[in-house]
Amino acid sequence: MSISPSKRKEKLYLGLKSGKNFGWGVCSEYLISELSKLRDIHILSESDGSAGNSNLEGKVFQALTDVNLYPLYEKARGTSNFAYTFFENELTADSKTNSERYDMVFGGSTWCRDRMTEAGIANADVLLQGIDPQRFFPITDLKPKESYVIFSGGKFEYRKGQDLVLKAIKVLMEKYRDILLVNCWFNLWPESMRMMQLSSHIRFNYSSTASWQENMKRLYTDNGLDATRIITLDIAPNHQLRNLYAQTDIGVFPNRCEGGTNLVMMEYMACAKPVIASNTSGHMDVINENNSFLLQRMRPLNVVNSKQQRIARWEEPSLEELIETIEVAYHHREIAGRKGRRAGRDLEKFTWERMARTLLEKIT
Repeated sequence: MSISPSKRKEKLYLGLKSGKNFGWGVCSEYLISELSKLRDIHILSESDGSAGNSNLEGKVFQALTDVNLYPLYEKARGTSNFAYTFFENELTADSKTNSERYDMVFGGSTWCRDRMTEAGIANADVLLQGIDPQRFFPITDLKPKESYVIFSGGKFEYRKGQDLVLKAIKVLMEKYRDILLVNCWFNLWPESMRMMQLSSHIRFNYSSTASWQENMKRLYTDNGLDATRIITLDIAPNHQLRNLYAQTDIGVFPNRCEGGTNLVMMEYMACAKPVIASNTSGHMDVINENNSFLLQRMRPLNVVNSKQQRIARWEEPSLEELIETIEVAYHHREIAGRKGRRAGRDLEKFTWERMARTLLEKIT
């Protein structure tokens, strides 16, 4: 799609905040970068008054901050208004009311869009995430390794399913002496980490006074895992991840729910590395039986609060299927290789440039 000169001059106000160590931040950073190449953009800011301006001469596209669909900048309004959301919990009455303030509300996955439609939000659409093809592209120089290295990424929390990874790894490490685990699980939000206490698969006791590494070491010890066969990384810079992925054999993502398409998984797949992934929620926009090992034996999971009120509808992967699937990949590495190569080809179409162009098409 080419951008006409008249449309290129039309200002687009963006209520996005970039960052390097969390999904929203990475998504915002890339969208800002790619949209700036196609359109005259202005980043909403408190300092210049644009964040509080209700009469902006141009379109406004901004992030929504929570499941109630409140915008990052409440007062910023343009000639037309668009919003972008990722959520995993149940929508509320406020969600529907707030959605009516926008010409369109984009969800980060088809699952997200469908949940909005289910809640009566008629102006819902989809805007998927992308990958940076200059940073994440197929790894072809595969060297033999003495160990079989399993990778797991995403912030450590119940929703992401790392408890299933640990339980499966414990079983497999006892059976295969060459299996190692490398994880990028650093979590900036202690409250979401504490939700891991809901797990029936592991014991987890979070200490606010302990360091990240100390909390993780205690976790491994409490659950009978051999910590010498687990490499626990702190925050890993995005530009270093491809080199890390190159030293692993397979990525494991038994997530219970993803409102988006799981950036870490997408970037891993873009490197032509095979993944085992739960066939649920946002994952389903990216994975299929040709480019992934699918976890299909999912069962409904209702997450409740302290008052026993349902706050989320997720899906619980089968631990047994996860263990079985890792073993299949372990014993059939040529099949895993084919899936990885297909993943690398499939992810070529998921670029941030394409997502930026898709957004402009939909709001024009």
